[in-house]
Amino acid sequence: MKFEPTYGKLKNGKTVLIRNCEIQDAAKLLKSVKQQIADSIYIPKTEEEFTLTEEQEKKWISSFMVASNSLLLVAEYEDEIIGNIDLTGHTRKIMQHTAVIGMGMLLDYRNMGLGQLLLKGAIHWAKQNPQLELLWLQVYTENHLGVSLYKKMGFEENGILKNYFKQDGRYYDNLTMSLVVK
Repeated sequence: MKFEPTYGKLKNGKTVLIRNCEIQDAAKLLKSVKQQIADSIYIPKTEEEFTLTEEQEKKWISSFMVASNSLLLVAEYEDEIIGNIDLTGHTRKIMQHTAVIGMGMLLDYRNMGLGQLLLKGAIHWAKQNPQLELLWLQVYTENHLGVSLYKKMGFEENGILKNYFKQDGRYYDNLTMSLVVK
């Protein structure tokens, strides 16, 4: 099921395009995600661990094009990918009605309304998708902006795994949240 591209205005007045990610976006998406990881403590992956090649990124992008319960969107401003969101639908038959959310954006675009635009688009698509009934995500409990955004968008807290993340000798708790879309 295709996503209909949409435009949205950020708090800084910039208009961004939210659209399906395409194979030809691989290099730009890689660049964006590498920068997102470098700039955030709330992405549970280190720069050293993120080693995808452009070819591997193309395969990853194409996996969203063939899975009917999955979606990969990018936010674009002046030909630069400034954010992305993915809904990865489960492949097991008894869980194909669920999708896990992953989202990130460049530092300069955080707290500008971009996360809300990306989530609105993904949630709208999920509600139209005949397979999906439940979206879920994991977020650091310390990521107060993220938790606040998810609650604003209707997500409910499901539980906390204590000390789930360990970075630089410090532990962080993992909050699981979900949204029923049907």
